[in-house]
Amino acid sequence: MRAVLAVVMMASLVGCAELAPWRRDPVTPTPTGPPHAAQVHAFDNWRLTGRIAVQRADRGFTADIQWRQAGQDFDLRVMAPLNRGTFRLNGGARKVELLTPEGETFSAAEPETLMHDHLGWSIPLAGTRYWIRGMPDPGTASTQEITDELGRWTDFEQDRWRVSILDYVTVGELDLPRRLYLARDDLKVRIVIKHWERR
Repeated sequence: MRAVLAVVMMASLVGCAELAPWRRDPVTPTPTGPPHAAQVHAFDNWRLTGRIAVQRADRGFTADIQWRQAGQDFDLRVMAPLNRGTFRLNGGARKVELLTPEGETFSAAEPETLMHDHLGWSIPLAGTRYWIRGMPDPGTASTQEITDELGRWTDFEQDRWRVSILDYVTVGELDLPRRLYLARDDLKVRIVIKHWERR
């Protein structure tokens, strides 16, 4: 499995070349948070489809993703490139499982452990479920907060991750991220959301 993932990552390296440095907009700190924060926080039952690009040092890959979230319960599917199958990660606050393309099932207390062991990379899903909606995790301190002229977060740091929201799209009456860029140490993750759906 690790050999297959290594081949896939190297074969897809070109797809990660589009990862760009942080956008540096004029800073507009807002200590009380953007005005649409309460609406975004209430948007906690959703589904999205999109694409993810992951890069670490000189290795990287791209894949399609489907993510369904209902409160703390989630179902995240990563469709590996080159027809290598789908990794399905699902669970809740106490237990998570990962189903491999070969039909093997693994469980752990935290999704990051399963992602690291079987995908070779991981992002903090507890925090990312907020980041991907365009806001810091309210349960964790954040710094370097920047908002745009409409009062939407564009950059912040949390749990040693730098989060940059590069573009928003209007879904109903709510502005949600369309492109995000996450970085911590030598790991860089780009997410492009093609479709948002409220469940």
